[in-house]
Amino acid sequence: MTCAEIVTLLKDIVLSGAAITGAVVAVKGLGTWQRQLKGQSEYELSRRILVSVFKYRDAINGVRHPAMWAYEMPSPPEEEATKMSWEQIRFYGTSKAYQARWDKVQAERTTLYADLLEAEAIWGAELKELFKGVFDLEHELFTRIRHYVELINPDTDAASKEAIRNIDKNARDIMYDNLSEEPDEYKRDIISAVEKIEKYLKPKLSHEKV
Repeated sequence: MTCAEIVTLLKDIVLSGAAITGAVVAVKGLGTWQRQLKGQSEYELSRRILVSVFKYRDAINGVRHPAMWAYEMPSPPEEEATKMSWEQIRFYGTSKAYQARWDKVQAERTTLYADLLEAEAIWGAELKELFKGVFDLEHELFTRIRHYVELINPDTDAASKEAIRNIDKNARDIMYDNLSEEPDEYKRDIISAVEKIEKYLKPKLSHEKV
């Protein structure tokens, strides 16, 4: 083999080695980029769910606020009000106020729904199971509020009111937040349920730069 042929062979070997090295580096770089992208995606999902669950918790707490302000209690349209008793007019305002409070709860839960579907697809059903606790508490409060609204409705018949009272005999008294520094039983349950969700999600917030 001549000197020129040896030089050409060495050149080809060097170029081949460089190409292989470049390919290996590119594959490793792609893997790193994919892990970073996955980490950032999970970070954003975790952050969104945490913010939403805090808003959801606050909306539930808002439903239980014992004070109901005048601005929350709209008056019925004038043409309807002329046909209504004082009790019916008062009921109209109170029921609309609770409806508005509950609409905030439902708005936050709707926001959570899409993110929880994505979370289940990525992480499995564990987070969904954790949310069951807070959703059950929401349903308990919803039932209590619905029964209260039926009881104060002057148009609800006596038999229906009696049936509601019988159902509520063994139910917890969770209608109002006592607003004390020491949370009541229901509020402690809400805090505990949300803390379990926080415990699951917060470690994922550290994965943004993986």
